[in-house]
Amino acid sequence: MEAYNHIKNKLLAINRDVGHIIQGALSIDGLSPHPINAWKETTARIERQLAEETIRVAVVGSIKSGKSTLTNALFGGDYVKRGAGVVTSIITKLRPGHDLTAKLAFKTWDEINAEINQALILFSSTPAGGPGDNFNINREEDRRQLQQDVSNMNTEQLISDDTRDPNSVLLTEYLKGYDRVKALVSFEPAIHIFESNDFHKQKDFVGDESLAVYLKDVQLTLQAPEGFGENLEIADCQGSDSPNPLHLAMIQDYLIQTHLIIYVLSSRTGVRQADIKFLTLIKKMGLAKNILFVLNSDFSEHETLADLKALVRRVEAEVDMIVPSPHVFVFSALYNLFRTLDSKEPSTLSRKDRLRLEQWRQETDMVAFSDQQTERFLQAAIQKISLDRFSLLLETNLERIANVSSGMRDWVQINQELLSRDAGMVREAFVEMDARREASEQVTAVIKDTLEGTTGKLKRDLGTDVDRFFDLQYGDIVQDMIHFIDSYNLSVTDYEKHLGASGFLPTLYRIFQAFQQAANRFIAESINPKLVNFVRDQENRTERVFDQVAGPYSLMIKDAVDQHRRTVNDLGINIPEHPFRAIRSPEVASVRNDARLSIPHLTSTLRYSSRIKTEAILRLGFYNTLKTVKKWLKKPVSEKPDSAIRSLENSVRRMKEEMRESITAHFMDYKENLKYQYFFKLIEAMSARLYEALIDRVRAFTGSLLDMKGLIEDDRLAKDQLVQRFASMQTSLKVALDQIGEVERLVESHSAS
Repeated sequence: MEAYNHIKNKLLAINRDVGHIIQGALSIDGLSPHPINAWKETTARIERQLAEETIRVAVVGSIKSGKSTLTNALFGGDYVKRGAGVVTSIITKLRPGHDLTAKLAFKTWDEINAEINQALILFSSTPAGGPGDNFNINREEDRRQLQQDVSNMNTEQLISDDTRDPNSVLLTEYLKGYDRVKALVSFEPAIHIFESNDFHKQKDFVGDESLAVYLKDVQLTLQAPEGFGENLEIADCQGSDSPNPLHLAMIQDYLIQTHLIIYVLSSRTGVRQADIKFLTLIKKMGLAKNILFVLNSDFSEHETLADLKALVRRVEAEVDMIVPSPHVFVFSALYNLFRTLDSKEPSTLSRKDRLRLEQWRQETDMVAFSDQQTERFLQAAIQKISLDRFSLLLETNLERIANVSSGMRDWVQINQELLSRDAGMVREAFVEMDARREASEQVTAVIKDTLEGTTGKLKRDLGTDVDRFFDLQYGDIVQDMIHFIDSYNLSVTDYEKHLGASGFLPTLYRIFQAFQQAANRFIAESINPKLVNFVRDQENRTERVFDQVAGPYSLMIKDAVDQHRRTVNDLGINIPEHPFRAIRSPEVASVRNDARLSIPHLTSTLRYSSRIKTEAILRLGFYNTLKTVKKWLKKPVSEKPDSAIRSLENSVRRMKEEMRESITAHFMDYKENLKYQYFFKLIEAMSARLYEALIDRVRAFTGSLLDMKGLIEDDRLAKDQLVQRFASMQTSLKVALDQIGEVERLVESHSAS
């Protein structure tokens, strides 16, 4: 990482020096700002990219594996709430900075009400037409009614599949926290900041479900971990085995942006089924090559170091079945954290934690092993982050600044030579150079037209593929989802005991919740990976197409540059020939970051209406009426709750119909957003970047010479002073190019190592 920071700072310094030279050229009165302004924009973009670049690291794993503890240990303090709840869907992002700051982004009232209204669909205690249609948490009457409804729920309704029902918990926590957060939430996105001495208060929000449920995002600014450098984001993600499948989708959203995944396993449990499922999912998404595994060891759980090493071998073998040749590091994150806290500020450790630390220190062989593994892990993580930074930022921007500097040097030399000649020789030079400039403009015009054609065709072809992928009749993911809905086994007879214990509406709600959770999990585990792979395939295809056209265009530009050089050399203006580097297609990752593009969020709840409940109640009333009529007519009537069962069966059919409608609408919206807000904008940005890289090579020769001609023919102008200014710029550019050569050698040396 030191090498990266050293090279980055050198490149920034060179870029700023070149920027000063450009600014000096722009200050020359009477001189055309073309192509100087284009060079100025390039240096400004390089500065912005190197300043804003962010390498993202995701810390993931199952609940209670030690993710937050590891994150705290990396930053050397107890900053992130350890053991936070599992109901809310917060990803805590930590970024290096000089001041201790916590930024808490809150959901808007509209987002909160939408989430509550979805949770209230088929809610067991509310009548049709009540909450679930237009609940507003800011209305006291609505809150009071919902509080009463929640209070009336029995154990059967509060527990689902041996865990607390997610929706009932969500509603309870929203009600519980309302009075404490209402002043912080608004109808517009709101951020509350805790600084310095108040920093610790962010834990009160993250650690309390009734407050955390109102949060959308948490970002902490802390001192950078040693060796990791700046412009880094480490995300402490929610447990992958959260009972809410939407939390898994949120993690997926973050993972597709990351450069490195740190997967935490607990030595107390080893590789669990939840880990196998999540790692398989990561592999399906094509992200398995960027994982470092941490087996977070608890010294108290292992009798000897040999026992711990035996566990390590077992874990490596199990993980290897999913991620071949895994990089597994074994150490105690909690021991590392306690030791750091004890060395910095002993009073921060509780008596219990201090006793644990002292006891662990007696395990000298385990401590030594843990320290060695910690060092190996840090080196591997820093190396991975550093390599990504080199490929993503340094090499591309180094080539850009080299092109700007060499192009400007040629431009300065041409103008400097012209200024030193008499008027007759200058007129002859203008005729020759203008003719060559016009020929170059024709070349660049042809490139622009054909590149626009390539861009248009690629957008049409890719748009067709997107439409086909989401096709309602033949598209893979839509058909997979419909098949899941149609084949989902929802036998209402399994719920007969719930009918007797809880009644019709609570049973209908339980069935709906089971179906909804299963659908959301299927989307996260089966649909999203296919979607991510489709996006990656199309991104690779886009890069290949532009790479194919970059080759011929590159040769055209090389030919134009060579002819320009021969023209000016024939005129006695000596422009040294330097190696022409083949122009490649820009990398998707670089363009995506520069244009601030990302695929539409994978996290999206399927929307339902309360019509299911209304229809179910009407059917139940009809069946009960029919049952009463049968009794009047003295016809046989079954003693079983057949009317309720029949109504539930009809309701299940209606649920499936509504889910098909919902999934169809969802995928159609997603398709349009993916196509127009991501792919088409990415293609346009790729095309613009490639065109810019191509014409960068001829900018020194294609600027209009009319202004320079006017300057030369102006007898009032002190040409000697102008020549001196150009000479000074030439000297400065030579220094910059020498420094660029030095940086190039450093990059080559680092890449080779």
